[in-house]
Amino acid sequence: MAREGGSDRGSLRSAARALRGSLAMRCLALLGVYALVLAGLLGGMGALVDGLFDGAFPSMGTVLEYEGELADDRFGALATSRLSNALIVVFDADGRCLYASSERAAERVSAADLAIIGSYAGSSYEVFEEAGEDGEVRYRVMLCAYDGAGGTARRVVDWCVLDADLKVVEGTLFSGRERLTRREFGLIRGLYGARMDISRLDYATSSGESRTLVLATPLVTEEAYVRIADAASRAWLLAVPAALAITAVAALLMARLVRRSACPLDRAIAACGEPGAAPELPDARSAGVPTELVPIYEGFSDLMARLRSARDDQARMVASLSHDLKTPLTVMRGYAQAFCEGRVPPEREGAYHRVILERAVAAAELLEELSGYARTEHPDFAPELVASDARELVAGAVAAARPLADQAGCALEVDLGLRPLPVLADVRLFRRMLLNLVENAVTHNPPGTRVRVSCAPGPRARACEVSVADTGEGVSPEVVDRIFDPFVTRDAARPSGGGTGLGLAIVRRAAELMGGSVLLRERPAVPWATEFVVTLPLEHESASANPEGRS
Repeated sequence: MAREGGSDRGSLRSAARALRGSLAMRCLALLGVYALVLAGLLGGMGALVDGLFDGAFPSMGTVLEYEGELADDRFGALATSRLSNALIVVFDADGRCLYASSERAAERVSAADLAIIGSYAGSSYEVFEEAGEDGEVRYRVMLCAYDGAGGTARRVVDWCVLDADLKVVEGTLFSGRERLTRREFGLIRGLYGARMDISRLDYATSSGESRTLVLATPLVTEEAYVRIADAASRAWLLAVPAALAITAVAALLMARLVRRSACPLDRAIAACGEPGAAPELPDARSAGVPTELVPIYEGFSDLMARLRSARDDQARMVASLSHDLKTPLTVMRGYAQAFCEGRVPPEREGAYHRVILERAVAAAELLEELSGYARTEHPDFAPELVASDARELVAGAVAAARPLADQAGCALEVDLGLRPLPVLADVRLFRRMLLNLVENAVTHNPPGTRVRVSCAPGPRARACEVSVADTGEGVSPEVVDRIFDPFVTRDAARPSGGGTGLGLAIVRRAAELMGGSVLLRERPAVPWATEFVVTLPLEHESASANPEGRS
């Protein structure tokens, strides 16, 4: 359980590192910051515009935003720019003025006016203009209360009718008074003078004392509203270039982020672009490669590694050819020069001629092997696949290799099995492949070594296996992993006469061209020390894998 917990934590840490190194996450973070800044700009402009309207047209709702301060008689909170255009007066239960927003407010609003100023909530006056029996204008004044859920049900508490001179001609409202003054009538209608609305708010402090707040605010006229709307429009117009500037900065930062993310790959390409350069690149994490570009970086790094390997192969090929051609050519040159200078005794001329011939044959065989390897490695090379019995191909190759085994003093055995094994094979490639394996076995082992060539169905009967095993000295552990690479021989020291190292590379390529594979068995059965196994698909399997019948 502890190991599982550690594994989970390791996975979480790996995921966190991948997210931190992700170009997409960096871009999303930048876009998030851009969105927040843009939202802040728009929100700020919205607050500014709201402030313009609130400052120009304050209301009782604006006052109620300071409800907590009013409950504690902290009237200083009302001295805000949002209420600068309003007149505010606060009275206690005895009609004494506790606060006035200005001297004008204290002079113009008195406690005597409270009875006829309409309430903001609870009860209010409603005035209707109508024509009397004599055709003169009359005003019906009703004191209304609002009951029910949310105060939506209206109820008329009292009423009266005023004539054109504001004389009470009917009703009990304002009983005891014959007429109202123009100022009182304006207060009833909610008008303070000709340019302001007026209303009253009754509330209690946190200690339970009664307070009455009177608010007079400018009338919302069309002219004033248009003026403030124009100012708000200009403010929004100023936000446009600011938003464009923010967007431009975000775009530049995004482009810079993408460029910086590609820098590790650019550096790798630049380092490998120098003539003759194929440096070993650091791993993606230490190079700071974004998560999304890791496959590209690792693919490029692998390509550079293959390029280094190819250049190493090229250097090894030049050294190998120089090594293998130098000896026979040097001998041939020395003997030819001896003939030209007349320094060869007559009785030794035959021996000299045989040496020259042997060295010429060795050089020709080397060049032929190199030519065969280059031909099969060419991208345009296509094998001539024909339906054949693998047993017959093996028998023909063994017959051709037997003189070589006899000359080396090795016993060559063959086991062809009991039933045909149809395969699609290139006859020349197959023979070359098997001859190389047999030659490899008899050349690199002492006389008396047994060499067995067998042909049998594969473990799942969908392929045939051609095996070449010997009882010789085995393969050096130093070259096991590179045994099928070109110019690698069984002897790591590669002495003269040790082979070119192309034989097994040709075997691997030939097997691949015929749709198969070759391997060096790790633990061959006793008594065999070395066993190479070539696996080729049977004919019907080859046809399934290649329905077009490549030839």
